[in-house]
Amino acid sequence: MFLKLCARSHVSAWRVAVLGLLMAGAALLGGCATQTQRAAEMGSGATLSTQQTDVLKRVQLRLELAEGYYQRGQFTVALEEVNKALAEKSDFVPAYTMRALIYTALNDSAKAEANYREALRLSPDNPDALHNYGWFLCQQRRYPDSFVQFNKALAIQNYRYPVRTYLALGVCQYRAGDLAASEGTLKKGFALDPGNPALSTNLAVVLDRMGKPKEALFYIARVNSGQYASAQSLWVGILIARKAGNAMDAALWTNQLVQRFPDSREAIAAQQGKFDDSALLNY
Repeated sequence: MFLKLCARSHVSAWRVAVLGLLMAGAALLGGCATQTQRAAEMGSGATLSTQQTDVLKRVQLRLELAEGYYQRGQFTVALEEVNKALAEKSDFVPAYTMRALIYTALNDSAKAEANYREALRLSPDNPDALHNYGWFLCQQRRYPDSFVQFNKALAIQNYRYPVRTYLALGVCQYRAGDLAASEGTLKKGFALDPGNPALSTNLAVVLDRMGKPKEALFYIARVNSGQYASAQSLWVGILIARKAGNAMDAALWTNQLVQRFPDSREAIAAQQGKFDDSALLNY
């Protein structure tokens, strides 16, 4: 599905990727935790001593460096920074979450899961750890277990980012083959953030698969008429419009695709009339 989430930037948070071709790190919130969140996880919330404050600053700096290396694909260096952070503060939950992301990128699922479990042992109600662990389990196709983690995150009072978790849960329910549940979950997210293009696009895909192309058209049109339209969302819209018998929107989005993204695989396929090219859209 179409997914990209990080709490730091609402704008960059909703870049899309095609269903079944999820981007690395999609739906994750590890190094994206703010310094305020990190400080809160120092412990009970009591006033920190000067020494504790200095430790926290150093640990935060290490984790920010690790995040930067992680985003640049320098996973080994990122891991070194996280390990240095944990050497100074072994109960720092965001560091375990960050290390889990790194181990996932390094294809070491066992160590990734061990770090998620340690994060949740230290902080059972940490929504970021619950969300990320849920996504990890979804990637492992352990769908029922992933649903448990997502629902735990959603049950946390005053959870600040329920939309990202509804989106991830909806994607995983789709992957598990439960289209009705996926539709319901994504609509809950849409109700909270109707301007979110990732939710609208994913919901359109689910509805299309459920044989509801006209309803799907409503949601994909919201994306393609705005600033977040991409070659992929336009391609999805074209396919749905054709199924719905809406030649006008199909033609409009085809023209938009060719004009705005002329070198994209989708534009080339559209110009060649290859609207059944499964290599372009795996849903």
